[in-house]
Amino acid sequence: MSEDAYGWLCRRELEQAARQQAEQLRLRAGPLRRSEQELLGDLHWPSRHHRCFDPVDPGPNVAFLTVANDRFYRGLEAMLLSLRATYPQLTAPVWVMHDGSLGSFLQRRLETIHPAIHFVQPQPDWAAQVPTDSRNRQRIGMLGYLNGQAFALRGYRRVVVLDADLLITAALDPLWAEGEQFRAVPDCGDRPWAAISPFTQRPVLNSGVLSVPGWSLCDAEQHRFERLIEWAAEPVCPLLDRFADQKVWNLFLADQPVDLMPLNFNCNVKYLVKFLGGCGEGLSVIHFAGPKPWLTWPWLEPEPGEQRSTAVADPLLWNRIYREQLRAWRLALHRQTQAAAPPLPVGPALLVADPGRFEVSALDRQESRHLLLADPDMFGPGWPNAPQWPSGWLEVLQAVAPLQLWAPLEWEPAVRELPLPMGVHWQWLLVEAPFSPALDQGADLIAEEALWCGGFEPWSDPPLVALERAVLRRLRAAGAEPRSDLAGLAPWLAP
Repeated sequence: MSEDAYGWLCRRELEQAARQQAEQLRLRAGPLRRSEQELLGDLHWPSRHHRCFDPVDPGPNVAFLTVANDRFYRGLEAMLLSLRATYPQLTAPVWVMHDGSLGSFLQRRLETIHPAIHFVQPQPDWAAQVPTDSRNRQRIGMLGYLNGQAFALRGYRRVVVLDADLLITAALDPLWAEGEQFRAVPDCGDRPWAAISPFTQRPVLNSGVLSVPGWSLCDAEQHRFERLIEWAAEPVCPLLDRFADQKVWNLFLADQPVDLMPLNFNCNVKYLVKFLGGCGEGLSVIHFAGPKPWLTWPWLEPEPGEQRSTAVADPLLWNRIYREQLRAWRLALHRQTQAAAPPLPVGPALLVADPGRFEVSALDRQESRHLLLADPDMFGPGWPNAPQWPSGWLEVLQAVAPLQLWAPLEWEPAVRELPLPMGVHWQWLLVEAPFSPALDQGADLIAEEALWCGGFEPWSDPPLVALERAVLRRLRAAGAEPRSDLAGLAPWLAP
């Protein structure tokens, strides 16, 4: 077998190269870069385990904590989906600390992934003292230190802190195994080793995954962490001074019992790409430190300077895993909502886009009524966190009931709190990026009536065209005889 096995760290060669570089640096005159100075110090080579753990729900006495804002929402959603994919029966609560930008719509959307999720917007006394003496600390601000709110969660056996830029790819059970120690993973990524801080006499620990024991969830430890935040700008050593919350955690843990966990439980994507050839089997956590794969096309428009083209990354890995789990979740949610909705009526049916189009004189006809909602602007400026029915609509809906309301399933977290008159019911359609094709791209992209139908519907501009097509298809499949009050539709709507 080749000594350079694909997917394995070439430890012997890398150690030799590190020693040679250190010897050359000692002979060189002039100032050294920070990374070069680290090579002259002691190095810690983290381990990887090769066991296979079966995931077991930790139960409600273990909690997870993460931090996010609206720009980190997509990463948080991906992390939560991956956690639930690994632990389908998860009963442990997830606490999300945020800065107020995660509105009620996004919160309700995440609740459909994991009902035992709690959102807290802390307003700590130390917020005004957050140091802004470096670009890193300015960028992170107060939000970056909110993972210290783990100490404010009382009564748990353990709190597991997870960054929102992680994907859970296998069991995390050793993080909450019996024991009284903190648990953390040494920090490495661009380099295969972790530098040892001369201040703490330990390898620098990465703050992306931390397991906090229950005995430390108390006022004394919480206050100690908060005081360290206020002291974070004070220099201690070049290795730690460049960090924000990670510096505080390393200072906090300097005199605490810590289990150094294998790299499996917090593997930087840079390490995965550079030293493992992208082979992530056996890893439980992949940490997308550096450029965030959801802060660029096709998800968001990146902010200036946010993405570094020279950074080592693997955005396709994150996208592949997230898209697969996102698709499975949306399809499963659609099946659940269909099962909970009343059966579609058979016989004659009328489709309109404005409830005023239902003629009062014709309401006694044996014809089911269907209202298509395609434009979220109708719900007012509070969309999507505080939508309202258009003026007078609630009374009209009550007058024309029984009635089926058709809308994209993506709207459900926004409109679920809206009042509904008796006999008015929601019916949901899957018209969602990135899985719905464009209707005008051709029928070969759209699966017609068959056993595999019932999933994502195509989109169109204007949206009402595709929405009408989907409703007509659904009604005909249920045995209805629909007619539409909408005009000017394309030939694909023909029976």
